[in-house]
Amino acid sequence: MWYLRQRLQQSLCLCFTLIVSSASHGQSSKTITWLTLDFEPYYIFNGANAGQGRDEQVINLLQQQLPEYHFNFMAIPSSHLLTELRHTQSTYCLLSLYKTSQRLMDLHFSEHYSTIGLSPALVMHKEVAQQLGLTAGAPQSLTKLLGEHRLRLGLPMGRSYGNELDEVIAQVPKSQLTTRPGRDVLASLTYMLAKKRLDILLSYPSEFQYLSEKMGLDEQLSIFPITEAPPLSYGHIACSNNELGQQQVKILAPALQQVVSSRAYKEVMLQWLPTALKPRLQQAL
Repeated sequence: MWYLRQRLQQSLCLCFTLIVSSASHGQSSKTITWLTLDFEPYYIFNGANAGQGRDEQVINLLQQQLPEYHFNFMAIPSSHLLTELRHTQSTYCLLSLYKTSQRLMDLHFSEHYSTIGLSPALVMHKEVAQQLGLTAGAPQSLTKLLGEHRLRLGLPMGRSYGNELDEVIAQVPKSQLTTRPGRDVLASLTYMLAKKRLDILLSYPSEFQYLSEKMGLDEQLSIFPITEAPPLSYGHIACSNNELGQQQVKILAPALQQVVSSRAYKEVMLQWLPTALKPRLQQAL
């Protein structure tokens, strides 16, 4: 009896291994699973603009270049994004992620950028900006504002803003930082800013434009370029750090080159940017 049970267990394990191996092989040949998040205007899940998010439109353009592949989508909270992406037992891809030294060790990245936009800016309540004597739209030093005025900074949990700004943020005392996980995180922080529970929020111009208008706060908030930030920011496709993730980055590479050179891609990159700022990005497209 013991021998029969052992043989049965071995047979079941072998069957399970073959099923998993077969599923993995099928995914590697025809399926790419994208992580998405409720983060407007990159992904817009609800309302009149549903499906018109910047990143989801680029994924659709990639799908057009790769009709033989099936794209799956898994929506997760932004606070779980990197954790899921780093799971080596599963394989996921994300359309737009900053390259950092740590992420380069944990993930496979595309060589070419997948998204391009204006760098992060400071968002403040107009009354607070006036109290500090700031000129509307004039570049400001994040280091100076945080250091001299002890302002409270709001950030989405786990988000990178590029090497330059990440270094500045790393020096900020925890007492001056407010981070938020979960869904609609940027909208939550923008609401806190409008209520003066925060002094500064880091936001990309397209995010500011979309959320301030949607929330009816565009008359209350001001946006300022940051002197420590480069003019442009670039996102890359990132896939899980396993053999399948590496294969999928290679599969996506030629399609990405075709997409980025298309007129449709340029229109998507400009879609949610404030009209006054569009010429700055058009020069780089």
